[in-house]
Amino acid sequence: GRHEVWSWKTASKESLCLMWQKVKVQLMLSMSFLTALFWYCRRLYSFLAQLLKRWSNYLQRQLIRNLSVLPEVDLLGYSAREWKGETKQAKQMREAYEELFRSCHIKYLRQVRRDNYSVVRAVLFQIFSQGIHFPSWMKERDILKLPEKLLYSQGCNWIQQYSFGPERYTGPNTFGKLRKCMEALKTN
Repeated sequence: GRHEVWSWKTASKESLCLMWQKVKVQLMLSMSFLTALFWYCRRLYSFLAQLLKRWSNYLQRQLIRNLSVLPEVDLLGYSAREWKGETKQAKQMREAYEELFRSCHIKYLRQVRRDNYSVVRAVLFQIFSQGIHFPSWMKERDILKLPEKLLYSQGCNWIQQYSFGPERYTGPNTFGKLRKCMEALKTN
């Protein structure tokens, strides 16, 4: 009797130990697999997050680079930032912006694509977007002769040196091209 009980206990214990050995190996393999899977997913998540961040930054840079009209900036702050120094031209430009601030009550400016013509586009954008009335000289019939008037009556010699980007217009040819631009502005 006692031997049977002992053998029954021993047999149960041995079978449990054998079963534990098999389960333990499977459990260890499963835990190793889950740990490796977790580590891999974490690395993958980190990589994807970094890739998404880079792509987002790239798109933002492209969007800002291609943005024609920038957000509003303070008009006088823009003037002070863009026209630093004490040259005659810088002083005149700052005074012109201050006059625009006082006479037309314009407090903000939206920069329009930064290149050599950005100021012209910015002023036209403000006129069109805010419904500012055109100056009286724009309503004159002989507006197309404005470049010649400026040259001959006010001595604006810089008009003959005006450049149209890659196109080569000099001297009297400049007036023809400026006339076409003024005509397009007036009609459009």
